[in-house]
Parts: sequence; C-alpha cells; structure tokens
Amino acid sequence: MFGPTPIRDIGLVAGFELREMLRSRKALAILALYLLVAAFISYAFMDFLETAQASLRNPAALLGGDVRGPAAGRRGLVVAPSPPDKPSQGILTARGSPFNRVIFSRITDPASRDFLERQPPIMLFFAYTSFALIPLLIMITAAETLAQEHQSRGIRFVAMRTGRAEYALGKGLGQAGLLGAVTFLAGLLSLGIAAWKLSDFEWSAGLRSLVVFWPRLTVFGLPFLGMAMLCSMNTGSAMVARVAGLGGLAGLFVTHQLFQKYQESSLGPVLRVLDFLAPYSHQDNFWLPSWQDCGPEMLLLAGLAFGYVGVGLLFYRRRDL
Repeated sequence: MFGPTPIRDIGLVAGFELREMLRSRKALAILALYLLVAAFISYAFMDFLETAQASLRNPAALLGGDVRGPAAGRRGLVVAPSPPDKPSQGILTARGSPFNRVIFSRITDPASRDFLERQPPIMLFFAYTSFALIPLLIMITAAETLAQEHQSRGIRFVAMRTGRAEYALGKGLGQAGLLGAVTFLAGLLSLGIAAWKLSDFEWSAGLRSLVVFWPRLTVFGLPFLGMAMLCSMNTGSAMVARVAGLGGLAGLFVTHQLFQKYQESSLGPVLRVLDFLAPYSHQDNFWLPSWQDCGPEMLLLAGLAFGYVGVGLLFYRRRDL
C-alpha cells in the first residue's frame, strides 16, 4: 500500500493539495463560508446581549412582552428603549448575575466553573456553536476531496507517481491544515466584531481564550474529516461523497443520542461501544480547564480520525482506479 518514501510523499501531496485549493480559489470559498458563519454567530451573540442588558434595566418591559419597533407603541405594549451605550458581555459571567446561574447551572466542578467564568463569553459562545457547526461544514467542503479526482479520472496519473495510501493521507493532511487555518481566522473575526460592538472587550483576554479553544476545535473536527475522507475514497462522484458524508455525520449524531436515551437498557453495552467511536461522546471533556484533562481526549479523537481513514484505506487499496 505504501511506497518507498511514504513520509516525503505525504508531505508533497499535502503541500500540493493546499496550493491547488489556493490556485482554484476553493480555499478562499471555504474561508468565506467559515467567516460568514462566524460573523452570523457573533452578531447573534450581540443581539442576545442587547436583549439581556435591556431586560436587566427594565425587567417589567420584558415580562410585559417587549416588542421593538414603531408599531409596538401603537399596539399598547410597553417598549423598552434601546440602551445608548454598547452592550457588555460581563453581565453573563459576573458572579451573582442571573445569567451566570443559568449558563453554568450544570457545571458542578469548581475548577471547571472558575475556568469558564474567566473566559470571554464571546469565545465561549463561538466555541459552543463551532462544536455544532464545524462537523457539518467539514462534510460540505471536504467530502469531495478524493471523489472529484476519481470523477475526472485524474487519479490515474497520480497513481503512477505515489501510493494510494500516501495520496489519501496527504490529501487529508492538507484538508486538516486548511481546517486549522480557517477555524483560527473565524475566531479572530469573532474577536474583531466583539471589539467593535462590546464596551468591555479586552484583546489580551480574547486572544488567550482563542489560543485555548482553537486547538480543541481543530482536533474535534479531525474525526469528522476522517469520516469525510472515508466516504470520498470509496465513491466516484463528488455529489455522492458529500451525501454519504452527511449521512455518516447523521449516523454519528443519532448513535450518540440513542446512547444518551437507552444507556440503561439491554442495548446499553453495545451503544456504549458505538458511542465511544463517535466524537460527540468526547465533546464535554473539551470544556475542562487543564491540558492534562482534555489532552488525552484530543489524542483519542486524533486516533479516531486515523481509524476512520484506515477503514477507508482497507477498501480503497482494492479499488479499481
């Protein structure tokens, strides 16, 4: 399966993959998609902060059915005026705040709660939504990586110069590098919007929090990238690969939900094993404060990514190109 110089070939293929995506502007399209999602997330967070701040200033208006806009007054409803100053994210994590009790109500470990309370809420919101959206974005953008080479028959020319495993692993490594870059830039965009819209934003705290969560988000996406590569290796159409990737993502999510619901049933042991192979079952550990706590989970997810790719290679090595 491997040629005489596998490490060199994997590196060359990964570099070629990145250069090709830049040349074809595919990398720019993927970056634009991630930045658009990050901007939407950030603006939704700002809107929530404005509503939260208005409710703290005028609770009666919120309970009475506050509706913004000129038509609200004509219906006889109480309208809370928009605050003249920029919203503050500190109202969410300040101890004693009603929002603090709601947001961190399920966290019983004092160290974890203290760690999360010290993070800028914009980064907590960005990380939380990214854990949900990154798998979907990966399946949409990366599942066609190898399938389009089979669809165009370009894989036949590459197969004369390197092994199949080196080519597949190099392609996956290039996609992983792009995933890390666009995730980091999306986090920077969220921080930039927060610096523009918030009154109490600090760049130093925001960048420190981004450095903490960015590797966790990237590693969390690796198993889904491995699933996308598995689907891409064994299909001959970019569209079919994308559909298969989305189906695999749905299967991982459903497996996790079934285990949560039926873990005490007779199917519990089987579902526990299947759930262990799903990245969603390890997500909660990524909120732990120290690298000693979440580091093993990150290594485990990296191993799951190689496992998915390895399963794909078992079938890919026998495939007729």
